Amino acid sequence: MLNIQNKIKSFILSKCVDPENRMIGIEEESILYSNNGLRLPIESRTVSNTKTITELLNNKKGLNGFYTMEPGGQVEWSSPPFSNLNELFSSMEKHNRLFESVVSKLKSKIIYFGLDPQFDPDAVDLIDDQKYKIMDQKMKKIDGAGRWMMRNTASIQVNIDFLSLGDLEDMVFVADCLHPVASYLFANSPYKLTKGNQMKNLRNIIWHNTDSERCRNLFDHGITNKKNLLEQYIELFLKTPAIFEIDLDKNVIDSNRKIGKILEDYKKSDIFSDKEILYLLRQIFTNVRIKNVVEVRGSDRPPRGFEISPAAFWTGVLTDIKTRKKILSICSKWTERERKIFNRCALSLDKNNIGPDGEAYFSWIKCFGDLALEGLVNRKLGEEKFFESFYNYVIKNEPFSLQTQDKKPTFSA
Repeated sequence: MLNIQNKIKSFILSKCVDPENRMIGIEEESILYSNNGLRLPIESRTVSNTKTITELLNNKKGLNGFYTMEPGGQVEWSSPPFSNLNELFSSMEKHNRLFESVVSKLKSKIIYFGLDPQFDPDAVDLIDDQKYKIMDQKMKKIDGAGRWMMRNTASIQVNIDFLSLGDLEDMVFVADCLHPVASYLFANSPYKLTKGNQMKNLRNIIWHNTDSERCRNLFDHGITNKKNLLEQYIELFLKTPAIFEIDLDKNVIDSNRKIGKILEDYKKSDIFSDKEILYLLRQIFTNVRIKNVVEVRGSDRPPRGFEISPAAFWTGVLTDIKTRKKILSICSKWTERERKIFNRCALSLDKNNIGPDGEAYFSWIKCFGDLALEGLVNRKLGEEKFFESFYNYVIKNEPFSLQTQDKKPTFSA
């Protein structure tokens, strides 16, 4: 097993880049409705559907990333990687113009929420993909929120290159500690089954209750500090049961075997390559995960016009070394009990909940939000504008999940 651990570590660290080559990218998921307020089917010969929309987008995208479908037909745009947020924003605006044009022409609309506001999983199609069929059945057996996660949620994932082992471990530890901050700031799931979610941070709750073996914070899996974090992460990866695996005939099959055992068999069969490692690394769903990049996953799909805000927040706190050191000095002093309390705060939008040091949740949100802005300013690229207006608006008016519940719903016909 040691040889397998070393190969995984070598694969991950082979993706280190020089500081001037650090790139940032995003994956944006969107739920689509018809103009009469119904969830779009995945395929249809008579009405607009997400498969047709995805194909049209890929035909027209040029070099501006690519489009795929998530399990419930959510359309996902994966951006190209960029060295700064100015270029990423230009790419996102180009994507938005194309996306909105195609969706509008097909008499459909984008739902700018992190959770489907009307329908339950039984009302939503599953795409025709063997791995998702296997996952769907497994989530039924777990009897958690997995089918809601697969079919009914949408998020923004932020991908950032790392420079070294130390840089990776610092980034991942900080991202894990600050998940409650991001989950509050970017909460945008106001309704479930047409009813207001009140103080529930619902998309975050759904992910928390999906599968305790592969979701939640790294802290929940015993990774409580940055010392030897990568080795700890690889141990978690190897002991986690796979959802599915690839057999020797290249078929996707159901699996309950631990990922380490699968890789041992791959090694014996001489098919143990970086491709297989990456394929299985994607079966870890923690709020921050390690692949060929650091991927931070805790943000709801933002409202229109604020899609870049999660990338700006994480860029500010993770890539400016001076700011990150300040955050590390704060988080490293927290006890395990304080980390548990803080992570529990992320399930609610009550800003008066108590966090570390006996301070209010909201005080910590402002502390780290201010530091994110400081980090962006320190980068001296004029990127703070991509977070500042969003941040000030949420601090003044509360998260969009709460603001939107006070208004008349606009998702139906």
